[in-house]
Amino acid sequence: MEEVPLLRQLETKYSHRAAIVGISIDVSLERVDRVVKEKKMTWAILADGRGFDGAIPSAYHVQGTPEIYVLDAEGRIAKRLDSAKDIDATLAALLAPPR
Repeated sequence: MEEVPLLRQLETKYSHRAAIVGISIDVSLERVDRVVKEKKMTWAILADGRGFDGAIPSAYHVQGTPEIYVLDAEGRIAKRLDSAKDIDATLAALLAPPR
């Protein structure tokens, strides 16, 4: 949760070229809604209340939190990151025009 302010900045910076999407593994959808409001998260949060057994955590093999992935336009994992601090440089490189 400590990286939420950085994620808000990145969402603003890349809003026309990339999207931030959260995957919640919480089993309480009410808690997910409360945290999203409290932390002022403005990006999509996917949650089904099934924890790690949910379809999306299963599809992306989520093992813990936070896990950070950069997905390509087809929804495939392009890069797995250790910190949101690495998102900016990764997106800048991936979105750079070809030379």
